[in-house]
Amino acid sequence: MGRPLRLVLGGVAALVIAAALVVPVVDRGGPSKACSMALSYRGHPYAVRPVPESALVQAVSIGVGVVHGCGSSPQNVNIRSLLGVRPSVAVALEGDQSSVYVRRGVCPALAARALATCLKR
Repeated sequence: MGRPLRLVLGGVAALVIAAALVVPVVDRGGPSKACSMALSYRGHPYAVRPVPESALVQAVSIGVGVVHGCGSSPQNVNIRSLLGVRPSVAVALEGDQSSVYVRRGVCPALAARALATCLKR
């Protein structure tokens, strides 16, 4: 199997894992409640936040973080920086264009469009 094919297969696997981790729903017999995954990166907690797909652009791979929560086991994930945003403020999971992980306490309670502007300050 050639290197390009392995890279494509690895990318597809990363997207499937990211989707499975970012969108879980907990069903406790009543109405479904959305569950939010958390990320630990360089010893700091980050919370997942939705953003419009074109609001923030992923840049370079910057390392590995650990996602956890929603009753699932912690898993290592590839972390990417965002153009115009310091990694100490927010990062993204490789391949996930619809959400970002924002460091706890940064830009709290903002709507998705306003969040992108706040993160770039």
